[in-house]
Amino acid sequence: MARFCSNCGNELNENTDVCLSCGHLVNTNIRANNQGKALATISVIFGSLGFYPLIFIGSIVGLVTSLIGINDTNNRYAGRSKIGLGLSIGSLGFWILMLFLLTVITREIIR
Repeated sequence: MARFCSNCGNELNENTDVCLSCGHLVNTNIRANNQGKALATISVIFGSLGFYPLIFIGSIVGLVTSLIGINDTNNRYAGRSKIGLGLSIGSLGFWILMLFLLTVITREIIR
């Protein structure tokens, strides 16, 4: 039985996932299988970059994206978002500790 694209009406090959004429995604299972993957990956990347070079910005972006990913009920990658949350909290804590130590050392030098 021939299949047709719901967007442009072009006839589709038997095992195709994307219409070659207009680029429309005809296999919706691909989209469902990757639900939340990008957000979870962003949380891990920014959580890691929070250690260096993005410092606080990376930590905060990673924290926000990981919390969104964890609370999204359709996210199939909630575990990856939890890793991003751990990295973000770790990097934020690291820089807060560094600022605290820097102020203590600076006070000792000034005395």
